[in-house]
Amino acid sequence: MALEVYRKKRKFGVTPEPRGRQDKRGGNRYVIQKHAARQLHYDLRLELDGVMKSWAVTRGPSLDPGEKRLAVHVEDHPVEYNSFEGTIPQGEYGGGTVMIWDRGHWAPEGDPHQGLAKGHLTFDLDGEKLHGRWHLVRLRARPKERRDNWLLIKSKDEAARGPRGKDILEEEPLSVATGRSMDEIAEGKGKKRVWHSNRDAKPPAKQKLPLSKPAAKPRARAKAAARTGAQKKSSRAAHDRLPSFVPPSLATLHSAAPRGGEWLHEIKYDGYRIQARLDRGKVRLLTRKSLDWTHRFKPIAAAVAALPAETALLDGELVVEDHKGVSSFSLLQTDLKDGRGDRFVYYVFDLLYLDGRDLTGEPLVARKAALERLLKGTGKTGRIRYAEHFVEDGPVILKHACGLDLEGIVSKRKDAPYRSGRSENFIKSKCHNAQEFVVAG
Repeated sequence: MALEVYRKKRKFGVTPEPRGRQDKRGGNRYVIQKHAARQLHYDLRLELDGVMKSWAVTRGPSLDPGEKRLAVHVEDHPVEYNSFEGTIPQGEYGGGTVMIWDRGHWAPEGDPHQGLAKGHLTFDLDGEKLHGRWHLVRLRARPKERRDNWLLIKSKDEAARGPRGKDILEEEPLSVATGRSMDEIAEGKGKKRVWHSNRDAKPPAKQKLPLSKPAAKPRARAKAAARTGAQKKSSRAAHDRLPSFVPPSLATLHSAAPRGGEWLHEIKYDGYRIQARLDRGKVRLLTRKSLDWTHRFKPIAAAVAALPAETALLDGELVVEDHKGVSSFSLLQTDLKDGRGDRFVYYVFDLLYLDGRDLTGEPLVARKAALERLLKGTGKTGRIRYAEHFVEDGPVILKHACGLDLEGIVSKRKDAPYRSGRSENFIKSKCHNAQEFVVAG
């Protein structure tokens, strides 16, 4: 049984960890849990065959491809463990504080079972903190070595950092589930635990029904209706006020593009996700973390200011294209470093607000139609461009995109409203055209 070793090591009447069971549905979730046990480490867990394949990464993940972090293969954990954040009592197996440090989805390159058997698993992570391609490489066992030792290595891609780059563990120290520090979790501050294995839910309290009121007279009803109409109008005006920032919708990584007529597909651009805010001639260009980068992309800000609208909130990707017309993140970084701005292009794929109207509740196709009308005069060669979409079958579009050396595609449900955060209404599928070889000694 997949979880037999996991259960033998734990006393579920004492520890708050979930007993769990093998998930027959399957999925591609991943989680990294910071674990202050006898030695501080980070537990990497990848969902496969209904359980979480697990490695204890002694020093935590590093974004520097030159840093090879020891990852000890440990027993499989239940999928329910992904939600566990709290304290394991001292004296129990793994006693100490556990934090949900990162979570998201993973996509293996090729057959993950073959990768594990051969001792080299290559995969992409799409989490709240970690992104890009990674490798798990098994080390040759030494004589009398009882541990199954691997190395966790970051690939050289746009998500990687150099040896002098900031340590992601120091830069992002808090829980992605509750926003707490390790000390706050240990002290029980805020939300004490995400998982409560031994606690029954309290029955909802009985609600008292309000006493019925006598029917209002016609004149009173008319006055009440007038007040209600005015309140609704005032509420609508407040609701449609242009916000300072809307956290972006984020794509969930899948190994294959979705099929079906309910999806539309766009090219995946390789640049910076930018939200453009236009408010009566004043423009702010905001990153996905709400950093103001207007000063870095002044030509794009000027183009947004020239749009035929008083207020608008645009969602898109700012890129630099190579001679083939393919967006290149390395060229974008080079142009920023050199202070060059003549090649900046802003591809806009969504419209959240326009002239006092909140469009986030509208279906995607309606928002894109309004966006296309707004950008009608910008042309296909201007600073701002409408991100075209395709309605053919997803795998066919992905195949064509890979044949053109593009990074991949993004697929979106046609009828979906705009929602911040990651969801299954917004899927990305990547091309894997390059081969990487990792030599570990």
